[in-house]
Amino acid sequence: MSERAGSLPAAFWELTKPRLSFLSVLTSLAGYFCSAPEQPTDAKVLVSLAIGTALAAGGCGAINMWWESDADAKMERTCNRPIPAGILKPGAVLLFGMLLLSLGVVLVWQGTNPLAGALTAATAISYLFFYTPLKTMTSWCTLVGSLPGAIPPIIGTAAKLGQNGAAHIDTMGWLLFGLLFFWQVPHFMALAVMCREDYARGGFKVATVDDPSGRSAARWALLFIIPMLFVAGAIATNFFPRWTSPFVWVSFLAGAWFFKLTLDFAVPERRAAIAKPLFLASILYLPLVLLTLTLNRLF
Repeated sequence: MSERAGSLPAAFWELTKPRLSFLSVLTSLAGYFCSAPEQPTDAKVLVSLAIGTALAAGGCGAINMWWESDADAKMERTCNRPIPAGILKPGAVLLFGMLLLSLGVVLVWQGTNPLAGALTAATAISYLFFYTPLKTMTSWCTLVGSLPGAIPPIIGTAAKLGQNGAAHIDTMGWLLFGLLFFWQVPHFMALAVMCREDYARGGFKVATVDDPSGRSAARWALLFIIPMLFVAGAIATNFFPRWTSPFVWVSFLAGAWFFKLTLDFAVPERRAAIAKPLFLASILYLPLVLLTLTLNRLF
């Protein structure tokens, strides 16, 4: 039995995939604060957005664990999750996930506006009914999975811009969507190299299972980090005309570091050793850039 899921509260907490849920909340709040920063913050909208996004993301995590419980039991990194470990019954997990997801969508819909609520529902639908089943069918699942991962910023944008009129998505919202969409591919390709054998045991058709050499994963990483850097540059040039702005320098330096590791990842002899540093760099890059962007927009 897993220590981390040894009690019912810990098991239910683990079902929500808290790290991924936190990322969804973080990116939705970035969309909220970075779009139209001159508009005052509406506490009701902000709280509804944060809690609703967290509930919806947690619900998706639980339903995903229910859906993939057989595969999870075969993989070292997931075999101690609540269902494979025998701590929770599949039916209870499904019910818990559906409850959280429903509450989250309703809270965002009612507490912010229908566009933000519809985008929250679209995130769940694309994650659960497109990305999740495709993981066992094709390596293109990663590209499909990047879509729900990129929607939270525009949920936040829609929530903010709906405060004083018809909700819509502005240029900043779409740029944040692009940044998240492109970022996910090099992030995941590093993980795919690190966990190739595990993914193969679980029956997932990720790039490194179809191509154990990792060459295709490296190509995908390079192909997507370049437009990611262009999107970051577009944010800098469109919203921070002064080159001394903190976001300009932080995004440039963090992007150069991320890109250097991606180039190293493309070298066959270094790929296995670079996979973990690249994965960690991707994890640090996103909150660093988004936090700097948010603070720079607000202050």
